[in-house]
Amino acid sequence: MPFCPRCSTVPLVRRVTQPGIVYGCPKCRGRDVAVPVLRNAGANPEFLKHLWLRARESDSRGTLRCPHCHGRMASVLAGPDAPGLALDVCPSCATVWFDNAELGSVPTVPHPRTDALSPKAREQVGILGLRHIEQMERDTPEAGVTPPSKWQWIPLILGMPIEFDAPESKSRPVVTWLVAAMMALMFAATVSNLRAAVNDLGFVPALWDRDGGLTILSSFFMHAGLFHLVSNGYFLLVFGDNVEDRLGPLFFAVLLAGSHVAGLALHAALDPRTTMPCVGASAGIAGVLGYYTVMFPRAQLGVFLWYFLRFGVVRIPAIAFLAFFLFMQAFGAWMESRGAGGVAYAAHLGGIAVGIAAGIVGRLMAKQATIEAFG
Repeated sequence: MPFCPRCSTVPLVRRVTQPGIVYGCPKCRGRDVAVPVLRNAGANPEFLKHLWLRARESDSRGTLRCPHCHGRMASVLAGPDAPGLALDVCPSCATVWFDNAELGSVPTVPHPRTDALSPKAREQVGILGLRHIEQMERDTPEAGVTPPSKWQWIPLILGMPIEFDAPESKSRPVVTWLVAAMMALMFAATVSNLRAAVNDLGFVPALWDRDGGLTILSSFFMHAGLFHLVSNGYFLLVFGDNVEDRLGPLFFAVLLAGSHVAGLALHAALDPRTTMPCVGASAGIAGVLGYYTVMFPRAQLGVFLWYFLRFGVVRIPAIAFLAFFLFMQAFGAWMESRGAGGVAYAAHLGGIAVGIAAGIVGRLMAKQATIEAFG
């Protein structure tokens, strides 16, 4: 959770506005706004370019720390378009911190005459202006005050996370739905003789090439029980929609397949002579989780915790959940290496490694695109 750089201990409130997501401090009324959101709101592009380039070139850092990466922000004079205005800019995250009332001093693109524009163009002109951010903030309820829905208590009690303030998806997750449906159909077709189906369709490291290697594929859709299916399906549906929206259907399918194969390869490498079949989509879905947490590290997840004979839902950043997940899988793999069987933890580690690597590449590409857009 990001905290106000001025007030230190006050968490910032995440709000969804028309131009994009804005973080505000309810105490000092400061705001943390990303450069692309400012651009969407109508800030002068030359002003933004000057601000961001000066932040990257500056060797000196101010006293404020970025709410997201915690690095020291650069104190930058806004330039001739806003004389006397000094802003704190994080060159790593491309975000700008505005103290109370500073946002209104940002120069905007002059509004053209709208009487000769088409209705669509007038609509686009109508949403310009940084004052719109403040208005939308007043009209949007505070993030985090809504408790979990009734149905969300089911996965919480079963030890699975829920999403708060999920990243917005712009397309339908067709591949996510299709894969989940195929998993359910495979289970329905094999549940009457599940043990035999697991032995026939599961991946066996000692016989990895049996049936021409088709068990590498069939093991993904095969699950050993109802809870195994439901938990994997839940993770896929919760995190897969945002990842598919970001990657597109084709690359999302490639991520699933690559993570699954990498997970099976690591599982087989640690015990190549075992004849115990390995089934389930968890390695591929671990890759989806890894990509999600790297691309959306500040997304808020809720987990159910017991403490001092009480219980409650705790909100944590996705990146913190990833760290916890990695620790649990590493510990499980260590136990597995000492003879504790039942769960292919090494497969999860192999899958999530692919997802993290893909997420890092995605972030680097996005950063390069930002540099090219402003450079």
